[in-house]
Amino acid sequence: MHIEHSHAHEHAHTHGSPHGDGSGNGGKETPGALAKDLALLKYMLEHNKQHAHELSETGDRLADAGLSHAAEMISDAVRYFDHANDSLNIAIGLISAGGE
Repeated sequence: MHIEHSHAHEHAHTHGSPHGDGSGNGGKETPGALAKDLALLKYMLEHNKQHAHELSETGDRLADAGLSHAAEMISDAVRYFDHANDSLNIAIGLISAGGE
C-alpha cells in the first residue's frame, strides 16, 4: 500500500564504480564527491525521520482501531528506522570530523 505524503522523492544521484571514477585516484573520494555524499546522508537522515514519524502516527491509529498486532509490527519498523538513523547520524559525524 502506498500512502500519499507531502514531499517529493527525487533520487537523481548516481552510484560510482567500485573501481574508481577514472581520475586515477583509486576510487578515493574527491572533496566534491565527499560533500555530495555528506549532503545525501543528511537528506536521507531527515527523510527517514519524517517517515518514522509518519509510521508512528499510523501505528497509533491502528492501535486505536483495535489492530494491536499490526500496530506492534509498525512499532518494530519504527525501531529499525531509529536504529538506522542512529547509524547514519554517527556516519555523518565521522565524515564531518574527517576520520574513522
